[in-house]
Amino acid sequence: MSRKLCKCSLPCAKNKNFCCFLCSINKGHGILCNPIKIKTNFENKINIFILCYNEELLLPHTINFYKKNIPNSSIIIYDNESTDNSVNIAKNLGCEVISFSTNKTQSEMIQIKIKNNCWKGVKEGWIIVCDMDEFLDVKESDLINEEKKGTTILKIKGYDMIGESKKIDFSDISLNNINKYVINNMESKKLCFYIPHIKEINYTGGAHSCNPKGKIKVSDNTYINKHMNLLGIEYIKNKNKLRYINSIHMREYGHCWNYCKDSNTVINNYKKQLNKSNIIKN
Repeated sequence: MSRKLCKCSLPCAKNKNFCCFLCSINKGHGILCNPIKIKTNFENKINIFILCYNEELLLPHTINFYKKNIPNSSIIIYDNESTDNSVNIAKNLGCEVISFSTNKTQSEMIQIKIKNNCWKGVKEGWIIVCDMDEFLDVKESDLINEEKKGTTILKIKGYDMIGESKKIDFSDISLNNINKYVINNMESKKLCFYIPHIKEINYTGGAHSCNPKGKIKVSDNTYINKHMNLLGIEYIKNKNKLRYINSIHMREYGHCWNYCKDSNTVINNYKKQLNKSNIIKN
């Protein structure tokens, strides 16, 4: 069962041209005027919502990571009409898949609208809202203890994890064994919160910041968001090439600037991060 949420209430960008671009999506009427499907029949008190677009390589690793750390959770994939095998993989791993469309182009505002609302069918419990490359390092026992303390939002520190794979599919490394990182404060997101104490999360672009409403108590403990983005040169080159093409309209309005089509720039940036990386101490 699902209920529908009208997206016409989306707080559009102050830039009028950007607003017009969003409204031009989906044959001139815009996906903003179409409903978001929101799941309502939840069985678990920990629910994980993950956005997806053509993530067949990373998806099984992400799902297995959360299943291992939070076994009694539900995982819901919001899929933006992936053209690879992402949907089948997700379903085979026991995830529910809910489709949405941005008419084959990236729309940051629509993604934020989903992140701000996809969890509103849950009556009570922990919510994790993340991208496919965000591995929030929290255990189920941690969440149980935080609930007992009255915590409603986890304090999170963002790490860009740096792998050294030589293959596009990073099949020559284990993501679980990656221990090199650089701190990335842009990934220190409020990915995990407890409802109904949190009424609104109000993410802004990229969910890098938010303005939550409700009973706010941030955890004393800090949890690591492992951003699995820099897995190896070939993987990064391929991902940047695909995402650069997909995000061309968003870059016109100052979004998705992190994607680059120049391979040498991508390689040099990766090497710089690798050279200044730290080692996680267990």
